[in-house]
Amino acid sequence: MKDIRPALRAFLLGDAGIVALVTTGGISRVYPIKLPQGTKTASIVYTRISGSSIYHMQGQSGLSMPRYQIDAWAPTGDAATALANLIKDRLSGYRGVMGSGGAAVTVQGVFMLDEREDYDDAVSMSRMSRDYAIDHEEI
Repeated sequence: MKDIRPALRAFLLGDAGIVALVTTGGISRVYPIKLPQGTKTASIVYTRISGSSIYHMQGQSGLSMPRYQIDAWAPTGDAATALANLIKDRLSGYRGVMGSGGAAVTVQGVFMLDEREDYDDAVSMSRMSRDYAIDHEEI
């Protein structure tokens, strides 16, 4: 089974606007699962929140459609929304190859499903969360 996470991270970092907001000193703040403690600048966190294989009448189709929550974190609500919009512009409706080499994954389509926003007092940051279904090859 292909792991789309490295390809998803690389794909997000293939956008100059996203890189400009989440990269400092050559280090990009795009993290799996959780925001590292002490982070106070614009960052992205991606989390697989569900997954499923796609079947047809003859069995497995070779495709998977996991649901990913992608959080845009920033010091203000406006900044979190601006970052989330760059992510949406990059992902929503995409069809093609994400990643390169052995980490490359062919994507049939990316679909935005849901969104939420909030403010986290513990980290003093705003978050815009959007869920995306990513239909991709599984094998």
